[in-house]
Amino acid sequence: MKLRLTVIGLALCLGGFAIGESLGWPWLAAPLAQTLSQRLGREVRFASATEGEGVLQLRLLGGLRLRADQLLIGGPAWRSQTPTLRAQAVELRLRYFDLWDWRGSGSLRVRSLQARSADLDLWRDPQGRASWAMQTGPQSGEGAALLQFEALRLGGGRIVLNDLPRRLSAVIDFALADRDGRDGGLFATAHGEYLGRPLQAWLDTASPLPWINAGDSAVPLRLQLRAGATALDFEGSLRELLGLQGLAGNYRLAGPSLSAIGDALGLTLPSTAAFRFKGRLAREGQRWQVEVVQARLGRSRLDGSFELKEASAGGRPALSGRLGGESLWLADLGPAIGVPAEPSPRVAGDHRVLPRRQFDLPSLRAMDADVSIDLQRIELGSALADTLAPARARLLLQDGVLSLRDLQAGTSHGRLSGLINLDGRAALALWQTELNWAEVDLAHWLRQTRAPGQPGWITGQMRGRLKLSGQGRSTAEFLASARGRVSATLSQGAISHLAVEAAGVDLAQGLGLLLRGDSALPLHCALADLDVSEGQVVPRALVLDTEDSTLWMEGRLSLASEQLDLRLRVAPKDFSPLSLRTPVQISGSLGDPQWQLQAQPLMRRLVPAVLLGLINPLAAVLPLMDSGNSAADQQMLQACRRLLERARPRL
Repeated sequence: MKLRLTVIGLALCLGGFAIGESLGWPWLAAPLAQTLSQRLGREVRFASATEGEGVLQLRLLGGLRLRADQLLIGGPAWRSQTPTLRAQAVELRLRYFDLWDWRGSGSLRVRSLQARSADLDLWRDPQGRASWAMQTGPQSGEGAALLQFEALRLGGGRIVLNDLPRRLSAVIDFALADRDGRDGGLFATAHGEYLGRPLQAWLDTASPLPWINAGDSAVPLRLQLRAGATALDFEGSLRELLGLQGLAGNYRLAGPSLSAIGDALGLTLPSTAAFRFKGRLAREGQRWQVEVVQARLGRSRLDGSFELKEASAGGRPALSGRLGGESLWLADLGPAIGVPAEPSPRVAGDHRVLPRRQFDLPSLRAMDADVSIDLQRIELGSALADTLAPARARLLLQDGVLSLRDLQAGTSHGRLSGLINLDGRAALALWQTELNWAEVDLAHWLRQTRAPGQPGWITGQMRGRLKLSGQGRSTAEFLASARGRVSATLSQGAISHLAVEAAGVDLAQGLGLLLRGDSALPLHCALADLDVSEGQVVPRALVLDTEDSTLWMEGRLSLASEQLDLRLRVAPKDFSPLSLRTPVQISGSLGDPQWQLQAQPLMRRLVPAVLLGLINPLAAVLPLMDSGNSAADQQMLQACRRLLERARPRL
């Protein structure tokens, strides 16, 4: 009797199972949807495409097979009005031991999934909450793998993406198929906006699985991205979409300024001229490796190797590496210091020349950096200055403080060294510069245009130092508040005889030089000592002494208003019947200097004034001047002392 009941019960179970298999277990649709809803933390629903047709079909024999006309996964509580996923004609295959493993982990391994189409609505709100972060349990967290697929096939679909914190909105149309043959892969196009700029993208991969799974093998892919005037072409491979792990390949990148790339990546990059880069890119873990094989930045030709470590919790990204190359034109970095890449027309009556564009100080606090600089040459691009070649330095950015340290550069047979420091932690940046130069050949440093056979306007070996500090939000504000000192000496120097006579307004000797040709007058004493206070530059001593005349500059120059108030005085050592011997007044602005003769002072008043000015300033300055180690430097300093001694008996 018991055996008979057991057989009957078993037969009924098998019959019921067979009926359930044949009908597709429709009564399990609601419990399954409820279980998934609880697991995912949001509503999961199976729906029918046509009223009256079956909503869900299950097969339990040999594993779980699920078929549904529609699968809907609702949005989070803060965006519940729109489903996150709406899939049509869905077929899902699962193994029972994968379901068992899912009980203790946050990831479900799926044997296969296919659908005719899928539409996704992906949002990240201003608080950083993402609608696609659905996982619950011990492995929760945005970026963790919710599903692991062995096979995936989608006829096509659309993704509406709105990432508000990153200012990204796009509509992505895609076709997705896992291929065993040659016709599979992921094909996607996108259009929208990123950081207020039009965005377009095209993607082609050999398989969709790396974009879903964390696998062990990389899959080839090609990406083209256009954001405004910035364009990226990448061809390489990818192992995992979540976290972009195993990304490696070659890239080409072009755009109007490096700052646009910095904005997109959350990095601190300078405003520059237009650029075009190519090289190799790789990512593993939290580190990016970027090789710049060739970089064209305006007229600059650069290369480099960099590593970017992504920010940890509460930290900042850190950039390290090397920047090198054949040449860097300073004008290509002009926008970074407030100088436009292309000169803009001036407003009538505005002769200001100092850059007034404000620096992006908050960006200095967005990342850290440690980059060595080794350039073959730096082209200053000025009509007055020669090339720096070579140029080496170390760029450090730490806690909002930017430093250019260990600066060493060759220049016109001489050398330049020092440091530049910019502290951007406060609303007004603090700026400090210390530069030293020696053996700078003025004949090469100053680009002097003279007729063949004519001497340079001024020549010699210059040595000096600059130490300035200031505060502000632009180069103009820094200089307007500058304080410090600039000093320089010139040894083995000479000056154009014609320039000296012109400065002394000596018509007779000047006419003679024009007729017979100019000559170089040796400079016995040539030194400058400038005091800078609140943007006011005042010469403590600025003197050029030759066998013919002594030239002396006095007055002031305002870096705040850019106004000039200088007087050039000349004390001749010879007699000339047609010499006006009157000071030259230099006024106007840096952008529009004005030269005129002072009519009142005569020679008898001029010479004592010049010599009187020589006593105290020279007496104070000479002991502080670094004459260097060469015999020529020592001779120059002795000549300045003799000039001081000659002045005393005549007063």
